[in-house]
Formats: sequence, structure tokens, C-alpha cells
Amino acid sequence: MVADSSRTIDLVRLKEQSLEHVHAIQAGPGHAPVTAGKRAGKEDKPRDVVGSIAHGLNVIKSFDAEHPQMTLSQVAERTGMTRAGARRYLLTLTHLGYVYHEDRLFRLSPKVMELGYSYLSSLPLSTIAQPYLESLRDETGETIALAVLDDGFVVHVARANSRKLMAPTLTIGRRFPAVYTSTGRVLTAMKSSREIKELIRQSAASPPTHLSLTGESELRETLEKVRRDRYAVVDQETEVGVRTLAVPIFNRSGEAVAAMNILTNIATVTKQYLIRTCLPLLKAAADDIQRALVD
Repeated sequence: MVADSSRTIDLVRLKEQSLEHVHAIQAGPGHAPVTAGKRAGKEDKPRDVVGSIAHGLNVIKSFDAEHPQMTLSQVAERTGMTRAGARRYLLTLTHLGYVYHEDRLFRLSPKVMELGYSYLSSLPLSTIAQPYLESLRDETGETIALAVLDDGFVVHVARANSRKLMAPTLTIGRRFPAVYTSTGRVLTAMKSSREIKELIRQSAASPPTHLSLTGESELRETLEKVRRDRYAVVDQETEVGVRTLAVPIFNRSGEAVAAMNILTNIATVTKQYLIRTCLPLLKAAADDIQRALVD
């Protein structure tokens, strides 16, 4: 379902939660204001934000599955920096061990994984949930995952991939638009009306497939149903051929802090089977994790 080459970039994004609202940062001479290729003026830079850190993260984020290795000019173009600015950041990252440099090409090193691991290792929920994910995977034969909400996206922080040949699989750290995933819908549905409106605005702009819901009113109605039912089924809205079912996990205060889902191939698992057979198992596992969090 996802490419391992995307994992490094997506894990790095988990370290940027305090910077994701910054759309442009001016780091000084030789740099254009950038964030993920967008430009803006100096007025967008909060006073206490360190521009060089944001630029360094943007350089790392510029590498992806389509651009696993790039020249200096390509990095400068994708980040919006000057060649001189991009060169300084690339050489600094090379010196720190996060980037490999060979001839004219640069590529990320495995050390970048440490950035995402710092987040994952500080999240006890993933450690608590892992045995339950594996047990449910063994019982159903399907891929089971745990996700948390991050602005308009869900991020998978734990998973137990199916051993079936045709079953969907997941890579930890990958981000998906929240309103198009079953985990994202159960987490979004538990928010306030104001938060739901904002989450729809953030993640509904680019439907992943032609089967994704697109209307705001339609999404709101769907989320209201999810809120009542306490589960969500999503058919091929994130990826064609994949059907998922999710339930929320609540903390001691009754806040939905994570969601657990089962991912299936529509050719082998029907929606009726998911609801009739898998939903009770999924709810039971989520309840077990919830109790473990409270204890």
C-alpha cells in the first residue's frame, strides 16, 4: 500500500509539529522564503522561530520516492533556495551524517530515521498497543494499525502487517488526509463542530481517489454518523481496492487519542463481514488498549 522509500520523509515530518503553521521563513542572505515550495514574506515568520532549522528540515523533506537522490540545483529548485543556500544546508547535513554526497548527487542517509524514532520512542501508546495489534492480526489474518491525528492528517504509529499475499500493508510514519481514512474519521468525528470544520478544510482539498467524498455537507453527514456509531468504514477513498474499518481509543478523560483499524482487500473481504465479524474483535482490542492506558 505504501512505499518504504516514503517512510524516512514522513517520519521526519513528525518532528515538525511546532513548525507546520509556518509557510515561509527568511533565514538570511542567500535564502528565499520557503516551506514545501511555497513563498511568502518576512511577516509570516514568528519572532522566536529559528529559520535555519526550518530550512534544514525543508531540505530533508525535498527528498521523496520520486526524488531519492538529487543534484544541488534540483534541491535548490525544490526548496526555493538559492544554490548557495542549498549548498550550505546540504553540506551541513552531510557533515552531521543525515545526507550522503557522492559526485554531484545527494541522498538521505538512514540516520534521518533517528528523527522520527525520537517521536515514536516517546509515545508509549504504540508500545502498549503493539501486542494487541499482532494478536488481532493473527486472529483475522488482516493488517491492523494504530493511528493518531496530526492537524488535518492521520499518522500511523504502530502496525501489524498481514501475511496474506494480496493484503494491504502499512509503513509506520506515513501520513494520510484525515477525512478520507477510517482512523481519521473516527478521530475527527469526536471533535467539536469548529474543529471538524477546520479539519475538513485542511484535508478535503485533494481527494486521494475518484471514489473519495468531496462535498463538505456530505463529509459532515458522514462524520455525524461515525460519531453516533463509534466506528467508520471507508471504501476505496484512500486507495482503490482497499476497504478499512476503524474504532476510536479514548484516554482517562474521554478524549479520543488514537484510532485502531483493520485494512482489507475489497476482493477478499466484504463490508458485511467487516461489520459483522471484525468490528466486535476490533472494539474488544481497542477496549483492552484503552484499559491499559488508564491503568
